[in-house]
Amino acid sequence: MDIMGKNIACALVQNRKSGQSLIEILIAVAIGAIMLTAAATVIPFALRVYTQTNRTQAGASLAKELLSNVRVWAEGDWHNISRLATTSASHYHLNASSSPFAVVSGNQLIFISGIPYTRYFYIDDVQRNASDVITVGGALYDPSTKRITVEYSWPQSATNTLSQYITRNRNDVFIQTDWSGGPGQDGPATSTNGKFSTSTEGINYTSTTGSIFLNF
Repeated sequence: MDIMGKNIACALVQNRKSGQSLIEILIAVAIGAIMLTAAATVIPFALRVYTQTNRTQAGASLAKELLSNVRVWAEGDWHNISRLATTSASHYHLNASSSPFAVVSGNQLIFISGIPYTRYFYIDDVQRNASDVITVGGALYDPSTKRITVEYSWPQSATNTLSQYITRNRNDVFIQTDWSGGPGQDGPATSTNGKFSTSTEGINYTSTTGSIFLNF
């Protein structure tokens, strides 16, 4: 083969290699574009999930805090709970910066990392059936048990709830010092009136106010 033929052959080989390199570059660019497109779709979704998870955790933490404070507040004095209006129409929150806590009507707005969270609690009366089991619409009203529900939310979220039953088990509702009204106070009493349930012969409840004597 003469020199010209060799040159032509070398040029053909070189052109073939250049063509292969160009195709490889185009394929790499196409794959990169696909990956970037996929990342552009996945990353915003992942960020939304991450943000939503953080907000859910923050909201749940605020709800648990309020529910715990309400329980402590009720344990300090059952009147704190028993004197408040019931049903979901009556919203309350607590001023935990005072000692003891103070109840405030309405919703509470709390900002965390610039996000406004709303929380409040409401109270429901409790009914029991003949077997002393809590049930909706039960015939027996239980004044020593209340159902506390905390509701919380943040922008673009549904309203979330957290509920718990609390009972009067650490303090008295009232102290009665006058029994001169005699018998006739049946059922659970929610206030004093100078009466007691029943009496039999031998009980003196009129001679000294605030005392009951057994006469033998």
